[in-house]
Amino acid sequence: MAIEAIILHPTDNTAVSVTDLPEGKELDLKAGSELRYVKLVEPITYQHKFCVTPIKKGEKVLKYGQVIGEATADIRVGEHVHIHNMVGLRIKAASKA
Repeated sequence: MAIEAIILHPTDNTAVSVTDLPEGKELDLKAGSELRYVKLVEPITYQHKFCVTPIKKGEKVLKYGQVIGEATADIRVGEHVHIHNMVGLRIKAASKA
C-alpha cells in the first residue's frame, strides 16, 4: 500500500498529502506510536495540509512539531488547512508592525 499522507511529528494537528486525495478518502495515519483515523471532508491536493485533530479558532496550527500559524476559524478533522482558515504567525506579526 502506498503512502498517501504523512503526519510529520507526533504532536502535529495537521498532516500533509503526498498525492491528490479525493473527498471522502479514509486514512489511518501514524503519529508516533498512535494511529489517527481521518476521513477527508473535501479534496486535498498534493503537498497541502489537512486537519487530523480538531483545531478551534485561535488555537495554534502545528506542523513539523512547530507552531506554523493560528486558526482563524474552527477546523474540522479532514478539512483543508490553508490561508482561508489560518494565518501564518510571521504574516500576523508583520501586519501588527
